[in-house]
Amino acid sequence: MPVDTALVLDLFARMSLCREFETTLVAYASKDGQPIGHPYQGQEAVAAGVCAALAPGDRVLSTHRAHGHAVAIGCDLGRLALELYGSGEGTCRGRAGEMYVAQLDVGYFGGTQIVAGNLPMATGLALAAKLSGLDRIAVAFVGDGGVNQGVFHEALNLAAVWSLPVVFVVENNGYAQTTSTEYATAGCIVDRGAAYGISSIAVDGQSALEVHDVVREARQRAVRGDGPTLVEARTYRYEGHFYGDQHRRYRSQAELQSWLDRDPISLLRRVAVDAGIDEDALAAVTTQARDTCVAAFERARTGREATLADLLDGVFADPSIDRR
Repeated sequence: MPVDTALVLDLFARMSLCREFETTLVAYASKDGQPIGHPYQGQEAVAAGVCAALAPGDRVLSTHRAHGHAVAIGCDLGRLALELYGSGEGTCRGRAGEMYVAQLDVGYFGGTQIVAGNLPMATGLALAAKLSGLDRIAVAFVGDGGVNQGVFHEALNLAAVWSLPVVFVVENNGYAQTTSTEYATAGCIVDRGAAYGISSIAVDGQSALEVHDVVREARQRAVRGDGPTLVEARTYRYEGHFYGDQHRRYRSQAELQSWLDRDPISLLRRVAVDAGIDEDALAAVTTQARDTCVAAFERARTGREATLADLLDGVFADPSIDRR
């Protein structure tokens, strides 16, 4: 089957932006004394594959590990960098920081510090879309640790009972903070969706094309009225749970290297070259992503501090944004 080169380039661009945004954040924030938060490097194929499969108007809800999702869905990178720097010019006027950042006009309804706390919100947004007769879905990302929370089961149960247009994407990176999934989670995660009678599939989270195809089909089922889908994307984070986490104390260098050898951006680059996409074109995409991210953080350095008015004003008060 021929490769869709336009899709490959789209995915490569999203993944490159995700990687470069975080690399640039680390470089600038480290020098500027700004918090860095929770790394996403290594998981870019999941964010890119999911978001490229969505349609305008779809809703995305993130986790505390929010950088990749925000970038992949198309948040304004300049305003996102400003938000991470606590500026009143940021997407949420400096109030959200990393874990609560949102940009409603692109369908990014934000992250949450509460593990799996976004799942019932996605279920509610899916219910709103169904009651309103909209061809719209909600997507909730959650980590492997979140599948052991009660709200995970509550959300899946209601979504199944009401046949809601929602896709639950489990980013199984092997660790809930510092605890191995094998140690803390019984059975197979993907089987938990099947237990509720919903479509469930495990996918290689290092393959953006695989993730995209699975979520595209899940979206088609959802808007047809065929209900929710659970996707378990098996992936890996290169850094610790947060920057400063001594992750090499609880996982081996050999384990890390085995995943670095299957870096999602490198894998997609090989697919692109095999499909006839010129190496120079891919290099240009990477360079543009790097330049865009550097410009975003240079701007963040000069952003004005949040004022009392920024902190007290209703950031969600814009009547032009449909919140259903």
